[in-house]
Amino acid sequence: MTRAHTLSLLAVLLFWGCHSQSKPGQLSVEEKKKKVEELRKEIFRLQQEIAELEKAIQAEDSTYARKKAIPVGFTVVQPRYFAAFLQFQGNVDNRQVVTLTAKVPAPVTRIYVQEGQTVAAGQLLLEQEAEVLRKNIAEVRTRLELARTLYEKQKKLYEEGIGSEVQYLTAKNNKESLEATLATLEEQLRNTQIRAPFAGKVDAVQVRVGELLAPGTPALRLVSPGQWEVKAEIPESYLYLAQPGKKVDIWVPDLNLSFSAPIAAVSENISPLSRTFTVIVREIPLAYRTQLRPNLIAYVRLPEREIPQALVVPTEAVQFQDTLAYVYVAQGGIARRRKVRVVATRGGDVAIEGVQAGDTVITTGASLLGEGQAILLSSVEGIGF
Repeated sequence: MTRAHTLSLLAVLLFWGCHSQSKPGQLSVEEKKKKVEELRKEIFRLQQEIAELEKAIQAEDSTYARKKAIPVGFTVVQPRYFAAFLQFQGNVDNRQVVTLTAKVPAPVTRIYVQEGQTVAAGQLLLEQEAEVLRKNIAEVRTRLELARTLYEKQKKLYEEGIGSEVQYLTAKNNKESLEATLATLEEQLRNTQIRAPFAGKVDAVQVRVGELLAPGTPALRLVSPGQWEVKAEIPESYLYLAQPGKKVDIWVPDLNLSFSAPIAAVSENISPLSRTFTVIVREIPLAYRTQLRPNLIAYVRLPEREIPQALVVPTEAVQFQDTLAYVYVAQGGIARRRKVRVVATRGGDVAIEGVQAGDTVITTGASLLGEGQAILLSSVEGIGF
């Protein structure tokens, strides 16, 4: 805001305080409209009066314009490569995060692991009560050993033509029946054990020894360290930009991690509710995988446009009035308003059209300026990449 603007505002406030006899809430709509028009006329009159006074002062004091100059930061624009990105929020996921549950109802007798422990595929993690099953298995094995002996003898006699076929078939059936019974009991025993389906890390142990574990009740959660991916939902209007193999930037703000990776897959289905499709990135650097956690927020930056020779300024340099965008260019210690068109944006940078290479564009303090305002260039500001 210029000094003239500040004086205008003070004059309006003084005018309002001196001439308003009723509070705005006590006025009718027509009275409010009339009051607004009166104030606008008064502001215009005061601005003209201030401009005439300043002109008269400058005629008598040539240093007056320099005294009211506003210090500003600036950048000298030069053509450079610029890539604009579209950013979409997604999340970190793991394709192998499983919750392991029991298959039979029985109390927990042993827990062999704890949170944070790394386990191998097939490793025994938890056992349930199965003493009766073990006794049945021992009994069946003893009977099966006898049945196999009798079967071998009956088979030998039958092959020599001494024993009857009925005796041979009976011995064979008894052996096979006990073998099937033993296999069933051993499968039931395995169902009382929870083993790791893959190598990974135990993320949670959700039961205690002695607790009754029913089928479907969560017991342990296992996470694979090598199956991380980033998923993001992207509006269907950008389908043409997202193709498998295209490089995107990934940013995980909570861990301050960023990397580039190709898109691994793009979903064929578009959600009828959100009108979005899913983009999946799987090539995550090995050094980052140990830091990731399921459901962390991650941003996917999809390249939208590449400009080999762009004129780029910081976002703060571009001012807006309704739909008009403009910047201030320093010319001989005076700020000159220049209409521009925003071509693309990325982070805190804006590629614009409407300025020339080598122009000194005002950055810091641009919002305080008006056309023709005296300025003092105080610092050069760089542009981020």
